[in-house]
Amino acid sequence: MAISVAELHTTLHDLFHDGADQLAKDTGFCRRKRQLGGSAFAKTLVFSLLEKPASSLQDFADFAAEHLHVHVSHNAFEQRFSDKAPDFLAALFARALDRCFTARPALLPLLRRFRGVYLRDATVVGLPACLAQLFPGRKGKGGKPSAALKLVLEMEVSTGQLTEAEVLAGLDNEKASQVAAKPLPAGSLLLEDMGFLEGERLQEYIEQGVYFLTRVPAWTAFFEQEARGKGYRRLDVVRWLRRARGWHLERQVHVFHKQKLRLRLLAVRVPPEVAEQRRQRARQEAKKKGRPVSQKKLEMCEWNVLVTNAPPELISAADGWEIRRVRWQIELVFRVFKSEGGIGKTQARSRERVLSELYAKLLAMLVLRWALLAAGFRQLRHSGQPAARRVKKRAASLLRALACAGELAEQIKGLARQIKACEIQKSHSKPSTLDRLAALDAEYRSLDHAA
Repeated sequence: MAISVAELHTTLHDLFHDGADQLAKDTGFCRRKRQLGGSAFAKTLVFSLLEKPASSLQDFADFAAEHLHVHVSHNAFEQRFSDKAPDFLAALFARALDRCFTARPALLPLLRRFRGVYLRDATVVGLPACLAQLFPGRKGKGGKPSAALKLVLEMEVSTGQLTEAEVLAGLDNEKASQVAAKPLPAGSLLLEDMGFLEGERLQEYIEQGVYFLTRVPAWTAFFEQEARGKGYRRLDVVRWLRRARGWHLERQVHVFHKQKLRLRLLAVRVPPEVAEQRRQRARQEAKKKGRPVSQKKLEMCEWNVLVTNAPPELISAADGWEIRRVRWQIELVFRVFKSEGGIGKTQARSRERVLSELYAKLLAMLVLRWALLAAGFRQLRHSGQPAARRVKKRAASLLRALACAGELAEQIKGLARQIKACEIQKSHSKPSTLDRLAALDAEYRSLDHAA
């Protein structure tokens, strides 16, 4: 188990009982004792939306009556969606996110060389138009204002825990988020999307002793030092790659006009069919924008170009792209949030209810993640969506188990049996990310076989 059941029970019980009631008072959501107070309201929303993301007001009332013995009308729920409700649920989500479990990291091929592997990315979620002023998104048809939020997530792969989350307006840049500036442990590895790319940030991570491996866009300027260290000259990467032989290349470069960071450039050639698919997409995108695609971009479609500050003994040119593939795991988490968590779906139209449900769903996805980790879910070894569906079916049972550690243990045992069916099967024709990493780590294969 990555999370102990005892620790999970303590966290959930504190969060949804005394913790919820105290935050309800602190945020002004509920200043006096009432039937539908902070604890009952939070438990109903989180676990009802976990089970059914598009719950109606009547669904909330029915769920509260059946599982919490709180008998109120759907109008009572409608009245509880006050302007303080989003603040209360946002504070509860933030408190849950601050909870750090003493999880034992899994032994993963290649990644075991680092003191944690952190993934970061952002995704855009559409919202009802009533939130366009608070969460502006890209304008819709006819220039009409639209609403969208940008969810920024960070996950540590070896424990599977979500370590940071932040909600921004849809038009905000993820580089400006607090998550993007968060310090990481020395010796850890950071894998993030190109949207976070910035010289000053990478310089800070170099000073912290953090390694990073990131893709760079086709327009990136690379430099090499002049003889005797007298300035820099622009490196023609396309010409260098054009003369290349083989599948893996590397060289020392300096990146960014201002910082001139000294990094290793790793280039990995892609199969011809993949290169052609990329060229077709590049032409289509250029056509939509009404401009020709550059020859440089077309030639760069033949390569995956990465930069890293890690030494060759930690990330070789051959290892680089396989390690980089691990970043896709955060995309799979977003997929669960959207498909199973329904964070972009709601029956609500009022600003207060939309925001309240949003934070309740984010909290539901965190609870879902904790339950899976307690049941033995391992990133790279299990498929997230089918595993998430098994938790959703147990939403009401998990809620009832908050009152008893023994009952929660039984629920987690049952879930552990079910997620065995969610293990990613080995395939020679289409190897998984874990299999691809293991193929490059002979020592790990021997340890895994012995285990």
